Amino acid sequence: MNTKLLEQLLFWVHGLSGAAWFGGIFYRAVVVDAKAFRFFPRRADYEHFSTHLAHNMRYFVTAGLLVCGLSGFALVGLKWDGASAAWLALVGAKAGVWLAACGLFTYVSWVHWPWRACAAPEEFAHYREQGQRLAYAMVALAGTGFALGQAARALPLLSA
Repeated sequence: MNTKLLEQLLFWVHGLSGAAWFGGIFYRAVVVDAKAFRFFPRRADYEHFSTHLAHNMRYFVTAGLLVCGLSGFALVGLKWDGASAAWLALVGAKAGVWLAACGLFTYVSWVHWPWRACAAPEEFAHYREQGQRLAYAMVALAGTGFALGQAARALPLLSA
């Protein structure tokens, strides 16, 4: 496979996995949670629905984050520009954002959700509010990763 074809394949894989991550987190945080919260009059029913909805999704999201990270790492290897401090800074920032997203997702999946799923009814409001902040933080990280990737990709064009 020639380098240009491999590069295009990696761009598609990286872009689609990043878009799936962003779209899934955005849709869940902004649309699904808000509608479900209004739909269920009893908070316990909402919490049980929300927990059921998220069950086993961590494995799909983990796979998506892994594909996004590995394809991004491969793209960095193909497009390496060690002579450009700006490009290195953008790529380094994007890697940092990806690591932060992985860390935050790990916290939400293996710490926050178990606490939320086992919370007493009087704790539901606290965990829901905390969960919304965490979800919005994940949306922000995914969006920032997109912006940094596009900036790094466009930098050679802007410098010419």
